[in-house]
Amino acid sequence: MADRTLQPLSPEMWLPSTGCYYAIDAQGRGHLVFPASTAATAYTPEFHAPVGITTPLKVRWTFRMASATSGNINLNFAVEAIADADNYDTDAGSSFDTDNASGSTAVPGTTAGRIKTVETTLTNADSIAVGEMFRIRLTRPSESNVLHVLTLSLIDDGG
Repeated sequence: MADRTLQPLSPEMWLPSTGCYYAIDAQGRGHLVFPASTAATAYTPEFHAPVGITTPLKVRWTFRMASATSGNINLNFAVEAIADADNYDTDAGSSFDTDNASGSTAVPGTTAGRIKTVETTLTNADSIAVGEMFRIRLTRPSESNVLHVLTLSLIDDGG
């Protein structure tokens, strides 16, 4: 079946936590900025898992580099899914599943600012089920180039 977008995750809705921030470029494009030489983390707001959700889920993400035209980047995505029955104190902690690594992803070459779209499978999805509250954590380790994440979407295989 064709992929189905479950939740668009535009950069404006992400909650930068450490090391990254939201910016708008001269063309009016919003993006998350992950600085060079700094580990960084951002979170989505919480959502309810929609009816018909199927696993494995994927994150489709589009990025560009501020100046790099060669090399690789790495991102990690983690899912936190919490059901009413979990009896978990969300005011006191988080319960993210193991990170899902993008793997070493080559930057779009030849010209800085070119976009590239990649998918990362969320093999570790915290047993997400219909109706559960969930969010995604995005982390980037300290790397040598500035990364701009332009858009993300949570997708499944369409059931």
